[in-house]
Amino acid sequence: MSSENTELNSSLKNIKAYGQLLIENLRLVSTEKTTILLSSAALAVILGLIIVIAFFFVSMAVVLLLAKWMPLMYSSLAIGGFFLLMGLLLFLMRERIIVDPVARFMSRLFLEPPTDEPKPQETPEDNGQELLAPENKNDNN
Repeated sequence: MSSENTELNSSLKNIKAYGQLLIENLRLVSTEKTTILLSSAALAVILGLIIVIAFFFVSMAVVLLLAKWMPLMYSSLAIGGFFLLMGLLLFLMRERIIVDPVARFMSRLFLEPPTDEPKPQETPEDNGQELLAPENKNDNN
């Protein structure tokens, strides 16, 4: 009876330790995924701001270039119309350009299992092969 109690206590301790390890693993994985998500979002915001600033200066240069052939007001309206057309195209294609890549990134980040974990090796009992004794090449018998 005493050995059953010690085995039960040992099993309960192992189950408790396993549960704690699972919780710790969940905390670490969620921290890693959140860090990747937030750093990707920060990178997207920074790159977006740089691209907006670059578009501003390029559009000003194109306005001044077009001002040589048409009045400044019309060249500004032409560039504004071009950006409105680009915004309309972006709105119409938002699923393909914005939603699908973000959904693919999020599903790959949160749903796919990590690939850096070692896979369990197959044992001879698993695949039905018999264990072969290793040959000793140093034997001179």
